[in-house]
Amino acid sequence: RDVQKININPFKGNFLLDTMPLRETLKTGGWINFDRVNSAEAAVDLRITAMEVATGRLRVFGNSADAYPGKMERIPLTLDHIIASCSIPIVYPATELDGQSHWDGGTVANTPLSPAIDAGAEEIVVVLMTPWDDDPDPEDDPTGKLTPGNLLHAAGAAFEWALLASFQADLKMFRRINELVNLRLENARLQAANRVLEARLAGREIHLPDLDGDGIPDILQGAARHLPEPVIIAPKRPLPVEQIIQYKHDRHEYVYNLGYEDARRAWQAAGRVAEGWATP
Repeated sequence: RDVQKININPFKGNFLLDTMPLRETLKTGGWINFDRVNSAEAAVDLRITAMEVATGRLRVFGNSADAYPGKMERIPLTLDHIIASCSIPIVYPATELDGQSHWDGGTVANTPLSPAIDAGAEEIVVVLMTPWDDDPDPEDDPTGKLTPGNLLHAAGAAFEWALLASFQADLKMFRRINELVNLRLENARLQAANRVLEARLAGREIHLPDLDGDGIPDILQGAARHLPEPVIIAPKRPLPVEQIIQYKHDRHEYVYNLGYEDARRAWQAAGRVAEGWATP
């Protein structure tokens, strides 16, 4: 009751659940201090995405300037931006921003990596709601119970797999860009070695500053930088959308514990120190 309520007559609207209770909870419960979020003292570079319903355009809103300017709109973030970012089509109503209706940004970009890169991220952690294993273990679904059994389940599964596909495309682009960056960096190293060799053959000494110590002179490196592979945290089994939107205490604890174990597993697989587990 603090998050959503059933739309009594869904045929009069285009959504099943109303988010007005969530709006009131966030507004009156002191959950978000927007003055702090939008201040120069904000400790986090926050990015929020939403999709413009009329055009399908992904919009990125932020509370700070990008390190590498992209398409992010730097504006004071509000409760409307938060609600818009979780306005799942059909499940929740669209949210109005700048006079236009908006849905959850995940509709077109489930886990957009570009805003994080543009913001200057040096490490990226992705949290998915859909299994990520390329070769799922049949033992995880021995009876086939995860196969959609009704229309709601089928719609939810289709939506989740569509979201996953958008992330897969984004990750593929991320890896291709990293490959190009690696080629550019290697070319810069060769240029540096060639300049030093030419100078020495001419009887001169040349100094090419390398402030970050990566072996590439700053004058040749430019803005090119290699980013490590994102750490991907994902469940072992699909989480039906109708379970995700059940905001009950026991359900919350169950999903929280699943997420905690999934995060530990992903963290360990990435070679990091995971609480309670030995580093591989």
